[in-house]
Order: sequence, then structure tokens, then C-alpha cells
Amino acid sequence: SSKRLLARLEPERWKVIFVGVLAVGSVSLLVAGPKVLGHATNVLYDGIISRFRGGPGIDFGELHFTLWIAVGLYAIGYVLAYGQAWLVAGVVQRTMHRMRAEVEDKLNAMPLAYIDGQARGDLLSRVTNDIDNVAQSMQQSISQLLTGLLTIVGVLIMMLTISWQLALIAIVTVPLSIWTMKLIAGHARDK
Repeated sequence: SSKRLLARLEPERWKVIFVGVLAVGSVSLLVAGPKVLGHATNVLYDGIISRFRGGPGIDFGELHFTLWIAVGLYAIGYVLAYGQAWLVAGVVQRTMHRMRAEVEDKLNAMPLAYIDGQARGDLLSRVTNDIDNVAQSMQQSISQLLTGLLTIVGVLIMMLTISWQLALIAIVTVPLSIWTMKLIAGHARDK
């Protein structure tokens, strides 16, 4: 059914691709933010250490510049994420409009005896609720799935650029912790 739902997005292919581009841009900027903030922390730390050693102290010019870069990254990332959500909503709503038109054509082609055999409004209510559920699921899952996967990849890349040793420890430790928690939860449930 996922393949069939994705096939329904085919008329909106270019907008879906643009949503992907916006998602990559948004996640890239939001993942780069902590590295820029880390640089600001280093500027602050180096300034404090320099002051204790009789040096000039904190370079507020560089600190302000770095913090404004971080603000810019987060602001542009937010705008891109908002644009992504707005485009996804439009794509999903147009797709559901086409689906409703197809359902209406099918209902119009059904024999009247079948429609009369159903409880009053039951058939239309089921169709409407099902299409609304599909629309809501698609709108939430497309953005969350895309953003979630890109965030995982972006965080892994950022971790590797900061310290490959710590990234390797995290890559090994996190799955091991999850496996351990599942093992403990399984034993606790049995008792």
C-alpha cells in the first residue's frame, strides 16, 4: 500500500523533489548549528583562559559574529522546514482531492441497489473517514520520515567531523544499549 500511495504522488513529482531539497537544506543547517555554537564556546573558553594568563580576554567581536552565524543558521533552517511542511500539506491535499474525485466516480458507477442496501450515510462516511485518515497519515509521515532519516545521517556526519573516535563509541554504544534494554525488558516481563 505504501507503493500505491507513493504512486499517487506521481503528478506532484517535482514538488516532492523540492520538498526533499528543502528537507536536506533545513536538516543540514540545523545540524550545523551545534558545531557553530561549539566554536562560540571555544572562543569564550579561550578568552577566559587568556584573561587568567594576563592576555586580552574574550574576543567579543568574534563571539558576536559566531553567535549571529548560529542565529542565521537556525533562522534559515526554520524557514526551510516551514516551507517543506507547507509544500507537503499542499501536495497531500491535492493528492487527496484527486483521490476523492476517483472515489466519487466509482460511487457514481455503483449500482443503486448496492447503495440502497447500505445504512444511510454509512458508505459515504466510511469513504470520507478513510480518505481523511490517509491524508493525515501521509502529511505527518512524509515529513517526519524524511526529516528523521536526514537528521540521523546529518548527525552521524557531524559527529564524524568533530571526533571520529567519539562517533565510533556512540555508534557502538547506542545499539548495544538498546539491545541491553530489550533484553532486560524481556526478562522483567516474564516474571
